Amino acid sequence: MKLKLNEFTKNTRKLVLYRGIHYYQQSREKLDKQSDKTYYYDVAGQENNYKVVVNLGEENMIVFSSCDCPYSAAGYCKHQVASFIDILHQQEDFDIKKLENADVMEEKTPEQPVPDGWSPADFQRLKDFDVAGYLATFSRDELIYVMLNYMQIDMKLFMYIFHHYMVEEARSNIRNFN
Repeated sequence: MKLKLNEFTKNTRKLVLYRGIHYYQQSREKLDKQSDKTYYYDVAGQENNYKVVVNLGEENMIVFSSCDCPYSAAGYCKHQVASFIDILHQQEDFDIKKLENADVMEEKTPEQPVPDGWSPADFQRLKDFDVAGYLATFSRDELIYVMLNYMQIDMKLFMYIFHHYMVEEARSNIRNFN
């Protein structure tokens, strides 16, 4: 969903929006660096710090945004929200009252239904699956193969890796060129 930065609430749940506002009010977000229209934030969460990347395009459109927190529901997470608010504040386009009354996504249902074709026991085993333990059984080459194939399918993962690693490495090489 393409949104302008000042419309990010349309892809944010109300509870997440309020938590993000609270994080912003507590100054939990820190702009680590900015390169052109890409912003890199460190956001202090409840237990960990999280990395947020926001890339803006023409007319302040959100081209890409990612956070390495474990939030898995639809929409933006509270760490992204705090970062968006900080960018809007920098651009002098921040109005807390307007933000609090903005259109938001519908809240998620408390219970995730068992998908069609799954037994409740199989679905529970899937939710309890030890992903880290499973990935530890792969060789380095196998993990690279899996990542490369998945990145061809999932543009969000590709953009996350691209912004976090490739772009910054290239910029660093340019800055260090003699």
